[in-house]
Amino acid sequence: MAGNSQAMTGLGIKIEMKSTPTGTTYTEIGEPFEITPPEQMDDEIEVTHFQSVDGVKEFIGGLTDPGECTFNINYVPGGPTEELILDAKATRRPRGFRFTWPNGATWEFDLLIRGYQPTAPLNDRLTCQVTGRVSGSIVRAAPPAGGA
Repeated sequence: MAGNSQAMTGLGIKIEMKSTPTGTTYTEIGEPFEITPPEQMDDEIEVTHFQSVDGVKEFIGGLTDPGECTFNINYVPGGPTEELILDAKATRRPRGFRFTWPNGATWEFDLLIRGYQPTAPLNDRLTCQVTGRVSGSIVRAAPPAGGA
């Protein structure tokens, strides 16, 4: 007999960013509504040689590319979230980010903000897509005992 599903929605996800490059204080990103977390991909190194079985290529894993991350927010021109993100982008240096998932698990990583794309449709909300490249490892922490 199967157990109860542990599936969840994204409702309640929180995105936070360090206020300064060397700071320890996180500031919440206002009104995010869609996140594409980073996809870590390992480089592959070909190690095929003259005696490779059946003439089939062989590979081993190389360095891990921590990936890109995008998230969309409700756009408020000149608002505190815009100021925070554009300040980080202007430094051209990675900034600390933290995702807190609905169950309380967290991901912390440094993100180099590379793109900031507001969109202004005629008959819908203003939105903005933020794109960044993760720099270094992603530190994952399990949810607190009993969930959030």
